[in-house]
Amino acid sequence: MDINIIIPTYKPGNYLYECLQAIDKQDIDLSLFKVTIVLNGSREPYYGQIKKWLSCFKFTSELLYSDIASVSHARNIALDKSESLYISFLDDDDIISNNYLSSLVSGIQPNSIVVSNTYNFFNDLNLTKKDYLTFNEKFSSDNLVKYRKYLSNSCCKLIPRSLIGDTRFILDLKRSEDAVFMFSLSNKIEKIISTDNNAIYYRRLRLNSASRMKYRLFIEIRDALNIMTNFSKIYFGNINKYSFLLYLTRLLAVIKRVLLTFR
Repeated sequence: MDINIIIPTYKPGNYLYECLQAIDKQDIDLSLFKVTIVLNGSREPYYGQIKKWLSCFKFTSELLYSDIASVSHARNIALDKSESLYISFLDDDDIISNNYLSSLVSGIQPNSIVVSNTYNFFNDLNLTKKDYLTFNEKFSSDNLVKYRKYLSNSCCKLIPRSLIGDTRFILDLKRSEDAVFMFSLSNKIEKIISTDNNAIYYRRLRLNSASRMKYRLFIEIRDALNIMTNFSKIYFGNINKYSFLLYLTRLLAVIKRVLLTFR
């Protein structure tokens, strides 16, 4: 087994150390995966601090740097360098359960992605909340439309490198870049398979995070048009291989988000 955990980070705080601690506690053989951290934006004092943190852990790691402050660009850099058979994206402020990787590996099937359970927390892992991706029972399905919410982000899952190929995150998208990336892969995905519900990806909620920011209506509309344009380019670029129904649900999700700004 050969897994590359890709972590983009920008001006990281102590939460990155907590993220790395969780990786170091994985119950899978540490030789079966490597961690690639891509620091983007300001270099110091962050680069030196990350190097110091990494020296405390047993897993194999690689620290890359880009002066371009972009999570998508950072992920693309790691993908360009990676030769691993499987990719697992992890946000720098999130935490994974000790059985996270071993559970993902146990669900591997050809041309399929394996997803973990997901819960939210602020600062205390003992006080978690359900996420929209939380599930109670294990599942396996080739119905991508029914389980489309698991294609809305790139984290919380194990993705075969063969499915990714030359696909990369689109740099001019500041939001929904994950959803567009996963939609790009959907023409190759045969199944979405879950782990047991006790393998958990804990998403840290931060009030100042980009995903929780409020935007003016004209910015929402501008971004929505850009997102839908990119979905459309993918779909109409290979119309015979992508699901029209899945494409339609992606557009409706974007429209729904814009309408919620009127509330």
